[in-house]
Amino acid sequence: MKKVLSIDDEPDILKIFKDALQAQGYEVLTSTDPDEGIQLLRDNEDVDLLLLDVKMPGKSGFDVYQEIKTFRDVPVLFITAYPKSFTSESDQVTDMWENHFSDGTTDILYKPFELDTFYNKVDALIGGSGATGDPG
Repeated sequence: MKKVLSIDDEPDILKIFKDALQAQGYEVLTSTDPDEGIQLLRDNEDVDLLLLDVKMPGKSGFDVYQEIKTFRDVPVLFITAYPKSFTSESDQVTDMWENHFSDGTTDILYKPFELDTFYNKVDALIGGSGATGDPG
C-alpha cells in the first residue's frame, strides 16, 4: 500500500483528501502545520507522495518544497485555490514550474477540481495505490 502525506492548514480539506485517498487504497498521513509535516516526512521514509497546499501561514508550500528537497526526493502535488494569473503566487508557480518541476515528479492541481482529476494526477505521479487488487 502506498503512503501519501498531505500538508494543508485547513483541517476540512485534509479530511476530504484523506477520505478520498483511503477509498482508493492509499495510507494517508496529514498535518495542518508545515514544520510538523516536514518532520512527518523525515520520520516516514516510506511516504510515496506529498500533497502540499501552496498558501499556508508561516511557511508556504513552496518553502516546504525547497526544504524537503534538501533531504528527500519525493513526488509532490501542489494544490492551490489561486488562479493561474493575477496573483503573486502565480508568478511563483510559473517560476517553480519552469525551473524546478521539469523532472516529471511534481504537478499542480487548481481548486476547484473533480475527484477523477485528483486521482489521475496522484496516479500519474506514483502509479496507483499498490493496494491488493490494484494493477498499479
